[in-house]
Amino acid sequence: MNFTSQSSRSIDVAIVGGGPAGAALATLLERAGYHCAIFEAGVFPRYHIGESLIPHTFGILDRLGLLPKLRISPYPEKYSVRFVSPTGKESTPFYFSETIDGEGARTWQVERSSFDQLCLSHAREQGADVRMCAAVEQVLFDGARATGVRVRPSEGDAYDMAARVVVDASGRSTVLGEQLGLKSSVPGLRKASLWSYYKGGRRLDGIDAGETTIFMIRNRGWFWYIPLPDDVVSVGVVASPDELFSGTQEKETIYAREVYACGPLMDRLRTAKRCAGVYGGPRELAYFNRQTSGDGWVMVGDARAFLDPIYSSGLYLALASAELAADSIRQALEANDLSAAKLGAFEARLMAGVDVIRRLIHAFYDPHFSFGEFVTRFPAQRRALVDCLVGDVLKDMSAFTAALEQATPPPPSLAVASG
Repeated sequence: MNFTSQSSRSIDVAIVGGGPAGAALATLLERAGYHCAIFEAGVFPRYHIGESLIPHTFGILDRLGLLPKLRISPYPEKYSVRFVSPTGKESTPFYFSETIDGEGARTWQVERSSFDQLCLSHAREQGADVRMCAAVEQVLFDGARATGVRVRPSEGDAYDMAARVVVDASGRSTVLGEQLGLKSSVPGLRKASLWSYYKGGRRLDGIDAGETTIFMIRNRGWFWYIPLPDDVVSVGVVASPDELFSGTQEKETIYAREVYACGPLMDRLRTAKRCAGVYGGPRELAYFNRQTSGDGWVMVGDARAFLDPIYSSGLYLALASAELAADSIRQALEANDLSAAKLGAFEARLMAGVDVIRRLIHAFYDPHFSFGEFVTRFPAQRRALVDCLVGDVLKDMSAFTAALEQATPPPPSLAVASG
């Protein structure tokens, strides 16, 4: 097998994956004067799930320079989240303006194929070397230190690319997690999902037209209902895999069964027609890596962990982790200290925020927990609850988590090392 070098100039950072996390990281590092190469196995635009932004992405999108493009996009604007019980009783919407002033009190429901293309094109405009159809076969190491990547393009010979830092932004592929055997399941969080798309689903009026609606079903399962451009809505079910796949393994049959069994959801879909097949995720959505940085390498976005789609935190955590990691990587490169501790200096702050979201996810799936009862019992924590829904969790949330522990037991701890 022949391996050739294809470096036209020195590479500071090799990024595995061209999704929003990788594109955001490259954008920020290129602006700081560090050259990045993005290696993407696929071809953009490409389909991806995870369509709902939460408002705390607004500041990150602003700093990336993407807001002008989003303001003129066809994406529906999202101002709130609403929960609907199995009987059809609707919660008072959680409007983001309760805790956010001005333009940042709304966000967007995005079509991921065009949104991800927008992010990647923006990174290229900043100077990133974007290589499509270039799958990273493995991360290269000299002892315990990452030194580059081995790339296999769809055409031509495989080649090695040296880099001072390697960033895994490969999403659920978790290239480094798989290579180093770091990937683990999340205790107490075992869920699966199926989803599809409808044309003509009913939307609410005014600023509620673009909201995310959560329809509860039996045993704390739930549906998402996300309005998208062109009169399309994304409709997906999340539940225990044992219950979701009981009796049959046919995705179409299971999905139709669940949709028709949810009366309040069917009220929205009476005049709608399904316009796509049924997609299915893995039987276990949640995972994390026991170590998320090492000498010469770091993970960001879904490559480091994924919890659950209930609060639409995936895209926010992808962008937030990329922004925090970019700062740590910049400082590490400036100091010529590419140790795990230096590259992963952002991890403790990020994981504290992730832990808050995880605790709220755990509460959601507790059959004895009620958001209404929680807010009634702890009215001073309503603002903090909305903060979680908008993604404002990278701060001191100890009062909120202390109150939450009085309402529901905390989940088992995740002992994630940063080095």
